[in-house]
Amino acid sequence: MRALYEKTIAFILQYIDEHKRGEGDQLPTEPKLATQAGVSLVTVRRALQELATQGIIRREQGRGTFVARPRVRAETTRMGGLRNSLHLDAQSHLQTRTLDCSARRASPEERKALNLQDGAMVWEISRLRLLNRRPLIWEISTIPKLLAPDLGRYLTSRNRRSLYDLLEQVYGLKEVREEQTLLCRPAQPREQELLDLLHFEWLVEVSGISYTIRRQPIDAFRMMFVAKSFAFRMATAPAFAVEAVELA
Repeated sequence: MRALYEKTIAFILQYIDEHKRGEGDQLPTEPKLATQAGVSLVTVRRALQELATQGIIRREQGRGTFVARPRVRAETTRMGGLRNSLHLDAQSHLQTRTLDCSARRASPEERKALNLQDGAMVWEISRLRLLNRRPLIWEISTIPKLLAPDLGRYLTSRNRRSLYDLLEQVYGLKEVREEQTLLCRPAQPREQELLDLLHFEWLVEVSGISYTIRRQPIDAFRMMFVAKSFAFRMATAPAFAVEAVELA
């Protein structure tokens, strides 16, 4: 069962979303929030303190409580590395930590998705993305070892190129199309640990396959985004543009 202050955090986050509160907008006073949420002032203050620690709100003595930052706009359908898909300002600092890069046999599901033979090997690459030092995205990529035999050597070095830059520049694997599925779900224990989440918080999981211009699958990926920190924008391509890619 959720602690009362955790339910109050969820209530405040929902209030921000439903009332379209953006950066700099003021929230109701602590007594009003307590009345609306049906909890005590002590519980509201604990919830607000947790949200302030996460950088979602800021509390100003004598003035009140304000939304500290907007959601990051994400366009996951844009080609290329993660930075291409995030709308970041000049002050935002995006970091990548490679948690693991290891070779293993592909699972039956991966063999089907990546069009691989029985016994084929893949690279599994686990990376944590931090925005302004806060862990916000956990990404797992599965890439056929046949296509990038020594990829692990590049990723474990101090090379600063993005994964997709490496695939294109070193192995000639240029991504031109993705198929994606978005799923909103509660975070699991490992995700809570890596992304510094409370046990009731949610993720947006973006999973899919990346293809080259020859329709060759090069990456089966899963990206777990902290739901409260992102707003997702989707765009469709004109039919003639899709046909041009398919026929190239």
